[in-house]
Amino acid sequence: MLLSYKANVIIFMLGEWMMLTVSFFLWKAIFSSSPDKVLRGFTLNEMILYIIISFLTTLITSVDISFDISREVKDGTIAINLIRPVSYEKRMLFQAFGGVLYNFLIIFVGAFTVINLIVYSSEGFSGEYNIPLYLLSMVMGIFINFYFSYSFGLLSFKLTNMWGMAQIMGAVMQLLSGALIPVVFFPEMVRNLITLLPFSSIIYTPTMIYLGKLQGMEAYGALGMQLFWIIVMILVSKVIWKSMVRHLTILGG
Repeated sequence: MLLSYKANVIIFMLGEWMMLTVSFFLWKAIFSSSPDKVLRGFTLNEMILYIIISFLTTLITSVDISFDISREVKDGTIAINLIRPVSYEKRMLFQAFGGVLYNFLIIFVGAFTVINLIVYSSEGFSGEYNIPLYLLSMVMGIFINFYFSYSFGLLSFKLTNMWGMAQIMGAVMQLLSGALIPVVFFPEMVRNLITLLPFSSIIYTPTMIYLGKLQGMEAYGALGMQLFWIIVMILVSKVIWKSMVRHLTILGG
């Protein structure tokens, strides 16, 4: 079992670093083939930094507990968890925080420190003033992603097999959150639509704050939008809970 856990961690890390490497060479090729040194407000160095920071932000904000909820429904352990004298929502929240804390201590702290030491040695970069707002924005991104994932997972109370929907939703979130490509690179009409959705507040907003692309009132406005989505997703999760818990069918043991 221990060997299996180690293998899972190693495979996960290799996969993530491969994605990071592919993104790096892809954007390098895009900038090399363009006559302009600045694309949509990004230089090559800024884009590389965006890739790295968005990668770390994704690592911390990825609190997908919808699979855990679906698994509990399918194997029947949901019955035991529902009768425990602990709110199911709070239980899943702290379970998600466990994964966040692990990634933060094991990967984020060291990698983020090294990145900042490197970029601060670069002339003209003053991103240290953006770090507090970035960390605050990232924390709010965690809550947005948690409550979205929690709400999505509650659908398994009615739809017991969520695998296909989860794969589609994961791909959509990767695209619209800015994890794969900065939102600013989308056409204006699509970009305006994306900014009305909660996904860009999870990864794109914290990363842009760190890079200094969102400053002053723009940054505080983005933080306000994140707070708005936290409140909305909490309310949505409570509505879905009250609706779906009545339709829950216990499977397995």
